[in-house]
Amino acid sequence: MMQMWIEGGWGMFPVLVFGLVTIVAAGRYAVDGQTPRLRFVAAMSVLLVVSMVHSMLTNVAAVFSFLQDGERAPDDQLARILFTGLMESTRPGALGGALLVLALVLVSVGVYRAGQKEIRLSA
Repeated sequence: MMQMWIEGGWGMFPVLVFGLVTIVAAGRYAVDGQTPRLRFVAAMSVLLVVSMVHSMLTNVAAVFSFLQDGERAPDDQLARILFTGLMESTRPGALGGALLVLALVLVSVGVYRAGQKEIRLSA
């Protein structure tokens, strides 16, 4: 896990922070079902996705910057370096995706519970 964190670079930090905030907000929505919390979770989810994409693009740019230097990336190693760099560039997306899935599971629980409340109140 630590190796994955190192490979992901600095962009892992905002992805982790925004992901944890999203999970906490989704957990609070799962408990009380208040609609304003759902809007905040939606906004944080968009922020998380944008942060993931930005981090991955920054990592891809670093890989391409490395590859343009012939001394650091010899021609016979070019493909291996490229694919290794692209693999490492996906790490923020993997972390953010996992955090987003957890948050959406909590939102699903909240939506279910809010629906159950409405059914009990209308009966």
